[in-house]
Amino acid sequence: MTAGVKGRPMAAVDIVLETEHALEGDHSTVRELVDRLGRASYTPLLMVPALMVISPLSGVPGFSAACGILIAAVSVQQMMRRPSLWLPRWLSNASLPAQRVHDAVRWLRKPARLLDRVTRRRVQWLTYPPFSIMPQALCLVCGLMMPLLELVPFTSSVVGVVVAVVATGMFMADGLLVLFGMLGAAAAVGVIAAAI
Repeated sequence: MTAGVKGRPMAAVDIVLETEHALEGDHSTVRELVDRLGRASYTPLLMVPALMVISPLSGVPGFSAACGILIAAVSVQQMMRRPSLWLPRWLSNASLPAQRVHDAVRWLRKPARLLDRVTRRRVQWLTYPPFSIMPQALCLVCGLMMPLLELVPFTSSVVGVVVAVVATGMFMADGLLVLFGMLGAAAAVGVIAAAI
């Protein structure tokens, strides 16, 4: 697990704070965020777009689709165990006004703290290879779904909750949280089906 503040293990709220620090200037690109968060692990690069899809930013046209593509790209390369992340140039160069993203990221502190309160190191085998391929594959499927759900209000946010929970479980070595997220995916399918 990555070292966080004062040497303690890094938590979900630390990832949110790192995201805030990555957003400098008037505009920030996906590449700048990847460079900041992807140095230690791919998993924060699943957590951040998933949490952002839950935030008010999900109302920005095309935002949920871009987050879904980023989640899918990270997931598939995590499954392949690539040493470095490749992203298409258009996604790497995609940017949003930093202030708007800052406001959304600040909004994410509360759900991140909630995730931190419920995480423990449990059922850890589910977060390590070869079993980790199951939650990674789920994140891949969820990411691929997000562009398709762009036209149905709030459905991307439901999928974002699933990815955020699963990714946090993987990052914190909490297999029980991963399992809850995977079971929650079935409930999310029901919610989306009802919305459609």
